[in-house]
Amino acid sequence: MTVFVALLGLIFLIVIHELGHMLTAKALGVRVPEFGVGFGPALFKKKIGKTVYSFRIVLLGGFAKMAGMGDGAEGRDTYHAKAAWRRALIILAGPAANILAAVAILAVVYMFQGVVTDVKPVVQAVEPGSMAQDVGIKAGDRIVGLDNDRVKSWEGFESRMADREPGEKVTVTVVRDGSQKTFEGELGADPENANRALVGVRPEIVTTMYGPLESIGLAAQRCVEITVKLGIFVGQLVTGEKDLYNNVTGPVGIASVGSTAVNQGFFLPLLALISLNLAIFNLLPILPLDGGHLFFIAAEKVLGRPVSEQTMGKIAAFGIVLVLALFLFATYADLSKIFTGQPFIPD
Repeated sequence: MTVFVALLGLIFLIVIHELGHMLTAKALGVRVPEFGVGFGPALFKKKIGKTVYSFRIVLLGGFAKMAGMGDGAEGRDTYHAKAAWRRALIILAGPAANILAAVAILAVVYMFQGVVTDVKPVVQAVEPGSMAQDVGIKAGDRIVGLDNDRVKSWEGFESRMADREPGEKVTVTVVRDGSQKTFEGELGADPENANRALVGVRPEIVTTMYGPLESIGLAAQRCVEITVKLGIFVGQLVTGEKDLYNNVTGPVGIASVGSTAVNQGFFLPLLALISLNLAIFNLLPILPLDGGHLFFIAAEKVLGRPVSEQTMGKIAAFGIVLVLALFLFATYADLSKIFTGQPFIPD
């Protein structure tokens, strides 16, 4: 069920992206013959006004088909009949819709779920089947020591756990009802990273919730910060500072991480992050991505004439191969991480 919820979230982001294209196109006088979710044979079709709305069998994307884009249609209501700035707005509307969606999702989180302002070294919950459960650590215990090291914060506890290995024996000292108790046991392994050792406790988290306007401002600020970090990350991939295999995640990995996020309660922030990733990825200057269309609109203004359809077709074919190759590589990386027990997101 959690995987299904994660997939619904991804479909939602795709629909938002394509809705941005479609609504802007219609507002600027471009006819949209079909709006589809997914690819392949249609499972459902319904015509409303001049647009057919379809739901297709392969849920790996979506489209807003515009008159004049690859269908040979002509007339004042076609995409290519519009001024360059109108076409640019139509193309930008997809990524913009994902950015706005990310801001809206985070604003909802800040209003109703809150922002973590403190993490205390107090046990809020004990994981079933963990070392903590086996040795008798209980919710409400305050962790004050790990082996011979004193613990004053959750961050300090995590830093002392960083070099531990599954199966290693440790002693955990807690304060319960005003008195200290020490428990000894063997560390378990993280189900999603076999090399990471866990005691099996969740800390007490203090959250702060904000009003609507403050939430929107904080969400926008956070989206800017994430976008800057994503830009730096892409640069690191290009220069080779970051390894593509270990840092790329495809549909399988996204569904798995999304499922975990649903279980652990951080799915909405993850959805906002994916929405920003989708916006930035689509702005890469490669056809058939939105950035490729923007590049050729700019080229048209520089050259004083549209780039020929034959040239664009060849470049688009190369771009499709490139995007497909990235998709296949990401899927291969996902599957190999499953078989080797590596985490989808590196520590």
